[in-house]
Amino acid sequence: MNPDVTIAIDAGGTFLKGGVLCDGDLLPQFYVKRSSRSNSSAYEIAANLADVIHELAAGYVAYMEQLSSDKETAVGFPNFHIGFAFPGPFEYETGVSRIQGLNKYEQLYERNLKTLLRRKLTALAAEHSAPTWMTRLAAANICFGNDAAMFALGVSRLFPQDRLLCLTLGTGLGSGFVENGSMVSGKWGIPDSGMLYAEKYKGETVDDLFGSRGILALADSHDARKEGEDVYDLAIAARQGVSSATLVWQLYGQRLGEMLRPYVEEFRPAGLILGGQIAGTYDLFGEALSEALLPEVIPLYHEKQMQEHVFHGIFQLVKNTYSTNKGENKYDARTTNQASRHPDA
Repeated sequence: MNPDVTIAIDAGGTFLKGGVLCDGDLLPQFYVKRSSRSNSSAYEIAANLADVIHELAAGYVAYMEQLSSDKETAVGFPNFHIGFAFPGPFEYETGVSRIQGLNKYEQLYERNLKTLLRRKLTALAAEHSAPTWMTRLAAANICFGNDAAMFALGVSRLFPQDRLLCLTLGTGLGSGFVENGSMVSGKWGIPDSGMLYAEKYKGETVDDLFGSRGILALADSHDARKEGEDVYDLAIAARQGVSSATLVWQLYGQRLGEMLRPYVEEFRPAGLILGGQIAGTYDLFGEALSEALLPEVIPLYHEKQMQEHVFHGIFQLVKNTYSTNKGENKYDARTTNQASRHPDA
């Protein structure tokens, strides 16, 4: 049998994180983390991504060949699939980047990353003595999904029958609404994009208010931090009992709850899932968030294994995209054509 192998890459602005899933099982021995080189040329960005893909695939093939030799059983050539969690704005169906003015991946603007990757992988496969598996890798389908949506899809496997509202709290706010393992948009008060980053709260954009930028601005308005201090320092101060820092986190939770309440009222999720670096400060703002959601009562979950969930979400994207050819796709990539600015790295 030929196993289905997904090369999953989480392309952050600072780091690339890559993993391998075989028939849906994440193989922890294959993990790559390296600089994303997101301020390089389009060719260099694509070459860097292709190198990560090749490294992961080569590692998997070498491992399986060794396993086959040890057990004296033949292992078939893998059916490779390649999936990315990529920040936006990005045309996820076509692979064309619309990222501009975000200090990352600027040189990809209006370039087709899928085409660039295909060319680079094909060139690698054409090199002298390139193994047969490289030809299969170069021909693999390539899929892109929004980073926050991939987190939501990955988490949904833990709650397969439920509605979920998932947030990734980083520099900005990423979001995804899930029902029965599929992304939801354009109903129950959910924006057509399926995301909240561009919505308004008290006249300001959600993405600007509920990530680290918004928290630091809130801290400055209450003289709660010194010059150069970041969100991490603000959390330490609050845990040490500094009243101004404690107030900032309480206000953050209150405002986040007030912003989310209309969506919770209409969508009625079974759980609110928090991921991302700022979710690690849940102990500082969670109570205020829950109180602000009243009279809606909803369980809050902090998912610490965000990277694992993103990889599983990429697998689900790949699986459902592959099924599109059979008319079975449950995941509609159009729900992520307008992406959040969640940086995740």
